[in-house]
Parts: sequence; structure tokens; C-alpha cells
Amino acid sequence: MKNNKDIKFIYEKLSSLYPNYSNKKPEAKIYSKAYTSLIGVMLSAQSQDKRTAVACRQLFALADSPDGMIKLSQEEIIEAIRPAGLFNAKSKNILATSKLLLEEFDGRVPNTQKELMSLPGVGRKSSDIVMRFVFGEPHIAVDTHVFRMLWRLGWADSLDEGKASITVNNTTTSKYKYGAHMWLITHAKLLCKSRSPMCEECVIRAACDQRDITVPKSKIRQKVLPK
Repeated sequence: MKNNKDIKFIYEKLSSLYPNYSNKKPEAKIYSKAYTSLIGVMLSAQSQDKRTAVACRQLFALADSPDGMIKLSQEEIIEAIRPAGLFNAKSKNILATSKLLLEEFDGRVPNTQKELMSLPGVGRKSSDIVMRFVFGEPHIAVDTHVFRMLWRLGWADSLDEGKASITVNNTTTSKYKYGAHMWLITHAKLLCKSRSPMCEECVIRAACDQRDITVPKSKIRQKVLPK
């Protein structure tokens, strides 16, 4: 666990290194694109960006609202989202989530994390992404890249991404909350790489525990899809 001094040091360095990422509250995409954004996040689980984009394009050509989606058969959804992988579980969750949105939320995507996580196929990371990029709330989503860096830094005390997310969100002060997500994920991708991390060039190495990340992916992956 990082202390407040280390956390301040990390964010001050990263905010200076990546000034293009604003620390101001982003413009929220309230409701107009909330549903397709939610479904896109669900499709992105364990899928490459390009494949997710293809799946989204094909699916939303058929339906882009909850009431339209429930009119499709699971087989139709499967064929549309096949490029994103895990299409059986994802198609089932998309239909179940669309029905629940209509039954419990008047067809709208809920704007609280607790309600989002009540939807089939939506876990901590997915809900953080929706809260951050759809509703403009200062949430930090912990994916594999961010978790890797949090673990190396000694900021995460658990091999569970969900618990790491709770830790980093709870220990990041409001001063840095809006810019934190993009600073962390950018630095993790560019320097704190899975293989051959660029430690000598890292501006936050003074606050890093340099812990080994060679742990089984199954132990750090957040499970949001049913078996």
C-alpha cells in the first residue's frame, strides 16, 4: 500500500508527463449514447479493440436500444458479436441486461455503480469505465495494464483486480481523480510494459517497489462472465 506522500509524488509526476490528459471533469454523454456505450464495454471483455469495434458495428446495425435488442434472437446477436469472442456468454448477458433495463430502469442505463453492477455481465471494471466515460464521474478503471503497474508499485495488496480498483479509487484524492485514469493507463502501456518495463526511464521509479508481476493471469483477471 502506498502512503499519501508516494501517491502525491506519483500523480504529480504523471500529470506533468502527460499534460494532454485533462484533470477536469469530462463532458458526460448522458443517456444519448449510454446504452451503446454500456454494451460496447461488455463486448470489450477479453477482446482486442479492433474486434470489439467490428462486433459493435455489426450489432448496432441491428439494434441500438434495449427495446430493439430484446426483439433479436440470441442466435442473431451471436452472429453479430462473434468477432469479440465469448459470444455465447456475452449474447446471453446483452439480452438479460436489456430486459432488466426495461423492467427496472425505464430503459435507461443507471448512473450509480451499485446499480450498474446489478446488471448481468457488468463487473467492477466495466462499471468504472461507464461511470467515467459515460457519466463523467471520477472513477479509475483497473484493467490488466493498470493492475500490472499498481502491483509493481506496491499500491495493490491483492492479486484481484476488483480489490485493486477499490484501493486505488479510495486512496486517490479528489485533486487527481479526473486525470488519474488516463495517466495510469498511458504510463502502464508506454513504460510499465508487461515484458521489459522501462524502469530506467520511469519518472515514478523512486516510489516503486518493483515487485515481480509474474503471476498467473487467472489470478488477476476480474471475472464478470458466467461460466
